[in-house]
Amino acid sequence: MVSESTRRLVAVALLALAVGAVVGPSVNALPGFSDHTGPEELRVTEFERLDSGCAEDVATYASSSFDAGNYSRVTFIETADTDANLSAWTERTSPAGTDLSTFRVHVESRHEGSTNVTCDTGVVYRITVTPDGGSPEGLIPDAHGTRIQWMENGAYAGCSGSYTSPLDGRCPGATDPAADRAWANASVN
Repeated sequence: MVSESTRRLVAVALLALAVGAVVGPSVNALPGFSDHTGPEELRVTEFERLDSGCAEDVATYASSSFDAGNYSRVTFIETADTDANLSAWTERTSPAGTDLSTFRVHVESRHEGSTNVTCDTGVVYRITVTPDGGSPEGLIPDAHGTRIQWMENGAYAGCSGSYTSPLDGRCPGATDPAADRAWANASVN
């Protein structure tokens, strides 16, 4: 047996669906639904030097992870000397309110004075960035996500992201040389 309040709730829901079908093509136009977007900003929440020295000695480990909404990366950056200063900053590369929010995270090295090294030197560092903002989920899941291009001293150094279908969160080929790579068998004449 269905109660009167349940019947009214079903009737209101059906009316809302009918109005939504007339008002707009998106379910997000219905009352109670929202257009879930990617985050509005990305902040550096952790940045530390772990080691420095010759590349063959210290550049033996790298990792990336996504945990509890944070993106973390441990990697090696080439520097002019082992005492080089490091800085990190983020840049939003997509308009506000988009489903797929895109960012660049820049890590740059700077040294002062002369260098007196006999090997390729650098610094192993850990960085964690945290996305913030964006509109919340509605009653029905909506496509949304985050893509991060990692840059070191102005050069592409990798890509991270999390996104829902049907969004394409891969890094574009212009900055990711592997994205547009084509393979073919070669023969020698």
